[in-house]
Amino acid sequence: MQYQVIQSQNELNKFVDSISNAQVVALDTEFMRRRTLYPEVALIQVFSQNHLALIDPLLELDLGALWEVFKNPNILKVLHSPSEDIEVFQKFAGFVPSPIFDTQFALQVLGKGNCVGFANMVNTILEVEIDKSESRTNWLQRPLTQKQLDYAASDVFYLMPCFEFIYKQVSESGLIDVVIAESELVAKKRAFMVPDDQVYLDVKNAWQLKPRDLAVLKELAAWRRNKAERKNLALSFVLKEHNMVEVAKRRPTSLNGLRNVPGIEAMEVNRSGKEILACIERGKSISEPQCPQKLLRLIDYPNYKKAAKELSTKIKHIAQNNAIPADVLASKKQINQLISWNWKKTAEERACLLKPDLLQPWRYELVKEELKDWNV
Repeated sequence: MQYQVIQSQNELNKFVDSISNAQVVALDTEFMRRRTLYPEVALIQVFSQNHLALIDPLLELDLGALWEVFKNPNILKVLHSPSEDIEVFQKFAGFVPSPIFDTQFALQVLGKGNCVGFANMVNTILEVEIDKSESRTNWLQRPLTQKQLDYAASDVFYLMPCFEFIYKQVSESGLIDVVIAESELVAKKRAFMVPDDQVYLDVKNAWQLKPRDLAVLKELAAWRRNKAERKNLALSFVLKEHNMVEVAKRRPTSLNGLRNVPGIEAMEVNRSGKEILACIERGKSISEPQCPQKLLRLIDYPNYKKAAKELSTKIKHIAQNNAIPADVLASKKQINQLISWNWKKTAEERACLLKPDLLQPWRYELVKEELKDWNV
C-alpha cells in the first residue's frame, strides 16, 4: 500500500489534478470528539485513480480545489457509515460532499445485515484482517506516528475494492439511487436544527414531568443547547440531561439549593449556576395556561400497538414487493417517528420540523399509496 502524506500546497495541487477527472473517490476522515459539541477534524484521506493521499487540515493549505472535487456531481464519493464524516464536512468545510455512496447502508439494502463495521466488511469481502488498534488514538497530535498514518491510509485503500464489489450487486438490484438518496437524507438531518422551543421534547424522561416542570425544562433545554453551540462544548459538559430533569422538578431558588439537587456536579454549578437559576425563574414566570401540556409516550396511547402492528405489516408487504429488507425501509424507530408525527405534533410544530423518514425521498415514493392516510 503506497500513499502520500501531503505537506505543501504544491503537493496538494498536484494530487488534486491527478484525481480531478475521476469517476469515483474513496473518502474518509479522522477526527476527535473530546469535550466539544462539534468534531475536530484531524486528517482527510482520499483515494482515487491509484493515488492515495493523507491531507492534514491543520496545515495552512488552500483546500478550495479539493472541495471542488468533493462537490463535483459527476464524481461519486464513497464512504463507509458517513454520518459523522458528514458532520465533519458541514462544520469544517461548510458543505457535504455529494453524491455519496455509503457502503454500510448499501450492504443493508442488499440484506447483508445492519451496521456492518468497516473491518468486518473488509474481512468478509477481501479476506483481509485490519488492525483497528489506532482507531481511538489522539489524531490531533503532531507528528502522527507511522502506525497512525498506515491505519488511516488503509481505511480508503480497502474501501475502494469493497465498493466495487458492492456497487456491482446494488446496480444489478436497481437500487443505486436509493443508496445515494439515503446519504442525502442523513446530511439533511445532520444539518437540521430543532427549534429552541421544541428541544425539550427529546429529553429522556420528560414525560414524567408536570406542566410547570416542563415550562422550566423547556427553558433549560434551549439554553443548554445554545450555550453548547456558543462555547463548542458537549451538551453533557454544560448540564447533564438527567440533572436537567431533576432541576426542572425541584426548581431551586439559590446556588446552594442548586448544589443540593441530587446528581448535580460542582462543575455544573460553578460554570453555569446563575444561568440555570435564570432559566428556572423564566419557567416559573409563565402563566399556568401557557405551560406545556403533560407529555404522553406512544405506549400511553390506547391505539398505539394496533397502529404500529398495522404499519409494520404494510411496510413488510411494500418491502417484499420492492426486494428491500423491511427493516431498511422502516425500522421500529422510523415507524414510531411517523406515528409521533401524526399523533403528537401540532400543525405548527410540524411546519418547523423535518418530515419523518417515511415521508422523505426515497421511502415516500414506495409507501405513499399504502400510507397516504399518515401523510398529514
